[in-house]
Amino acid sequence: MGALNILLVDDDRNLVTTLSYGLSKAMGEEISVAVCFSASEALSMLAIQAFDVMISDFNMPGPSGLEFLKSIRQDHHEMILVLVTAYGTDALEERARQLEVGYITKPFEPTFLVQLIKSLQSTERKGRTENVSRIIDQLGKPAGSSPRIRLEGRLHE
Repeated sequence: MGALNILLVDDDRNLVTTLSYGLSKAMGEEISVAVCFSASEALSMLAIQAFDVMISDFNMPGPSGLEFLKSIRQDHHEMILVLVTAYGTDALEERARQLEVGYITKPFEPTFLVQLIKSLQSTERKGRTENVSRIIDQLGKPAGSSPRIRLEGRLHE
């Protein structure tokens, strides 16, 4: 299997740089991380490169991260999508779940995201991930985060 291609989308350059570095350091050659600072930049990147995972912030200029991921889901059914937010609510979590988008609230440690990605990689690749709740229970709550952690993405078929 080749490197896992991850696209990080967030207008906070410091956060994206830190998270990109943390993911690359923790997973080494197992991943390739690209960063974009807006939804439009991410769309341009998607036009020329395929990604396995997209991690997007919720609060960005233009459409919300959830609306952005909703539009991505239409054309990229196989991609794992994760919404990251500091503005977690039950309603937002429910909307993310309905769109089959992962959901993690800030703050979280990059190591938790690495564990989550590795766990999802190791599960059976059948389409929807019905074992996500079990994975999160095994990993436990990430340090510093609220209990509002959910990942309901899709894996490669």
